[in-house]
Amino acid sequence: MIDQTASVGSPRRQGTGSPQRRDIQALRALAVSLVVANHLWPDLLSGGYVGVDVFFVISGYLITKHLLGELQRSKRIRLGQFYARRAKRLLPAALLVALASLLTAAIYLPADRLLAIGRETMAATLYVENWSLAAQAVDYSAQNNQASTVQHYWSLSVEEQFYLVWPLLLLGVYLLAGRLRSPRKVLLAALAAVGAASFVFSVFLTYTSRSEAYFATPTRVWEFAVGGLIAAAASVWFADDRFPGRLRLAGLAQWTGLGLVVASALVFDESTSFPGYMAAVPVLGTALVIMSGPQSPSWSPNALLAVSPVQTLGNISYSLYLWHWPVIILLPSIMGRTLGAVDLLGALLLSVVLAGLTKKYVEDPGRSRLLPGATPRRVLGMTAVATVLVLVACAGAVAAATLAQAEEAQRLDALSGDECFGAKSLSSSACADPFGPPAVTNVGEGEAPWFDAEGCATHPDPIMLGDQKLLTLCDFSEGQDDSETVWLIGDSHAEQWKAAILPLARENNWTLNVSLVGGCPYVDVKRSAFMGAATGGTVQKKCLDWSADVSDRVLADAPDLVFLSSFSVGEEIDDGTGRSQAEQYRTAFSDRVGPWADQGTEVFVIRDTPLTLERSTPECMARNEESPLDCANAKSQALPADPAAEAARSLERPDIRVIDLSDRFCPDDTCYAAIGGLHVYFDKDHVARSYVRSLIPDFAQRFAAAGS
Repeated sequence: MIDQTASVGSPRRQGTGSPQRRDIQALRALAVSLVVANHLWPDLLSGGYVGVDVFFVISGYLITKHLLGELQRSKRIRLGQFYARRAKRLLPAALLVALASLLTAAIYLPADRLLAIGRETMAATLYVENWSLAAQAVDYSAQNNQASTVQHYWSLSVEEQFYLVWPLLLLGVYLLAGRLRSPRKVLLAALAAVGAASFVFSVFLTYTSRSEAYFATPTRVWEFAVGGLIAAAASVWFADDRFPGRLRLAGLAQWTGLGLVVASALVFDESTSFPGYMAAVPVLGTALVIMSGPQSPSWSPNALLAVSPVQTLGNISYSLYLWHWPVIILLPSIMGRTLGAVDLLGALLLSVVLAGLTKKYVEDPGRSRLLPGATPRRVLGMTAVATVLVLVACAGAVAAATLAQAEEAQRLDALSGDECFGAKSLSSSACADPFGPPAVTNVGEGEAPWFDAEGCATHPDPIMLGDQKLLTLCDFSEGQDDSETVWLIGDSHAEQWKAAILPLARENNWTLNVSLVGGCPYVDVKRSAFMGAATGGTVQKKCLDWSADVSDRVLADAPDLVFLSSFSVGEEIDDGTGRSQAEQYRTAFSDRVGPWADQGTEVFVIRDTPLTLERSTPECMARNEESPLDCANAKSQALPADPAAEAARSLERPDIRVIDLSDRFCPDDTCYAAIGGLHVYFDKDHVARSYVRSLIPDFAQRFAAAGS
C-alpha cells in the first residue's frame, strides 16, 4: 500500500552506507496483517483498520526523508522524476488488480453489482475513491450498499493525493527557509503547523460526520506529517553514540510502539470515534518504532521481526493489500456459498499467492525494468495511456450493466399489471408455478427500498441528529381539513414498506410523516449489538436520541395512525436486567408505544420480513437462474419470532395491532427467493421494491382487517 523505495535489508550497518530498516519492513508486515485479519475475521480483530494509519505514518517518513535528501543534495526536487518513479512503482499492480477484479465481477456478479463496481473502479483508477466513498457515507442509503471490489483503494487515493501535494509543500518551505538563519526550525514549524491543522480538523469532522471523516484526505494529512516530522528532525533518534542508554531507550520505544499499535487493533471497533483523536494511539506507536531506529538491545522485538517470514510479508504487503479485498468480495459468488472457516483460510492463502506472484512479475519489473531509461514525460504519458485503457474497460462495464438494467426495467414495467405479478401469483390458481425462474433479473437501485417519492420533502421542522434531518413530510391531504395524520417510524426494514404505504397514503389523502434511521430500535433501550457485532456508546446515543425525539413528536402531534417496523431480530437491546430479548422488548415496547395509544393513536406494527440468511440474494439467483429453489430457505430458519411484533401482540390492546404478511413470503414451509416472476429481495437484507409493490392489495386488505 505504500512506497517501498527505502532499503529493508539487515539492521546492521554495511560498510559506510546508511543502516537498513528491517524494522520498517516489519511494520509494513504488521500493518497489512492487521488490515487483512480485520477484513477476514472482524469479530476477532475489530480494530485492525488501524493498519492503514501505520502505513500513512511510514509513507510520510520515507517520502519526506527521500525528498529532503534530494533538496539537500541538489537544492531542488525533480518533480517529473519523482512522479514517474511513483507511477512505475505503484500503478502497474494497482491497475492490474482493479482490471482483474472488474472482469471477474462481470462474469460472476449481477448487473446491478457490476454497475456499482464499474463506477467505483473508475474512481479508484483516478485515485479519488476516498472522495467517492466520503460522498456516499453521508447518504442514508449508502449504509446498505454492498462493498465494491476496489473499496479499499480509498487509502491508495489518499496516498496518491499526498504524493501529489507533499513535494510542492516541501519545496516551497525549503525555498523559504533557505532565506532564513534557521532553515531546519522553519521546516519543522511548517510541518508541525500543517499536522496540527489537519489533526484539529480530523477531530472536528469525526465528531460531526464520522463516516465522511474516515475517508477525507484532510483528516489524514497529520498522520503523514508525523512521519515527515520524524524524517525532518532526525532519521534515527537514538543513533547518537554519545546518548547514554540509547539502546535501552530504543528497545523500550520499540516495545511500547508495537504495543500501542496492537492494543488499538484489539480494543478499537466500529463504535470508536475514528480517526479523530483516537487515531493518535496507533500513530504514536508507529512513530516510536520509526524514531527508535534499527539498532536495539537483544531483548527488543527487532531480532524477532527480522526473521525471513516477517520480512517476506513486508515485501509483498502492497500487493497483498491490493488482492485480499477483491478475493474476499468475489469468492462467495465464485464458490456459490457464504465463506466458512476453511474458506476464509483459503481466501487468505489465495491472497498471499497472488500477492507473491504480483510482487515478482509486476511490482519489481515495473520499478526496475519498465521503460528503462525513459524520460519522465514518456513514463507519465504511458501511465496516462494505461489509465485510459482501464477507464475504457470500466466505461464498457458500466454501459453494459446500465443497458441490461434498462432492458430489465422495461420488462418489469410490462409485467407489473399482470394478475400473476409477484405476490399476486399466490392468490390465483390461473398462474403457472409461482416459484419458477423470475421473468426479470434484479434491476439494482431501481429495486432499492430507499427512494425519493413525489409529493414528499424534508419536513419544515425536522428532527435533527447532528447534521442529519430525519423527518420527511408527504402531504397528500389536498387541503382537506379532515385528513388523517399518519407516521411511519423505524429503520431500513420500515423503509422497505414505503412502496406499499405511499399508495395507501395517496388513496386516503393522508398527511404522512416519515422518520427512519438505519439500525436503530425505536424503543427507549440501548442497542447493544447489531447483526452480531457489538455496538458502542456513540451508536447507542444516536439511536436513543433519535427514538426519544420521535416519541416526543408523536406525543405532541397525536397522529391518527402510526406504522412501525424494525429489524428487531438483528438488533439486540440491553436494559440491564439480563432478561431475554422477548421480555426486554415487551417492557420497552409497552413503555414507548403505550403512551401513544393512550392518547388515541392507533398503532400498527408490521411484522418483519423473513431473513435471507445470505442465501435468498440476487447473487444466489444470478448463479441459479434456472433453479431459484436452490436459493430458498426453510421457514423454520428464515422466519424467527419478531420481538417487536410479539411484544405488540402480548399487550392484547385493540389500538395496538400487527400486520403480518409472512405467508406472502413463506406460503408453506419454505421462504422463497423468487415469487411470481420477481426477485423477492433487493440485497441480503431488504425486500425488492417491485415485490413490495405486488403486495399492495394484500397490505391494504390486512391493514383494513386489522383496523376493523
